[in-house]
Amino acid sequence: MRAIGTEPGDFVEFDLDLIEADRRQKIRDLLEGIIPALQNELNCELSIGNDGVELVLVDNNSIRFRATFNFKGRLVLTDQRPTELL
Repeated sequence: MRAIGTEPGDFVEFDLDLIEADRRQKIRDLLEGIIPALQNELNCELSIGNDGVELVLVDNNSIRFRATFNFKGRLVLTDQRPTELL
């Protein structure tokens, strides 16, 4: 990110709320695109929900997946079902 029109020593202010809102919107757009394929694969209805500041995919009123971006900007879905696996 470059601040255009600033001089050395200028204070540049970033709107972190706007950056976070943009990140959440990008995640939501990606989720809306993959929900039909996930529903077919898992044979269940999924909807997008919120868990605090995180976006989640919900089935039967329980959280099924958490959604976030990894450091390379790829969408990562983490399965939240209880399991004995690490």
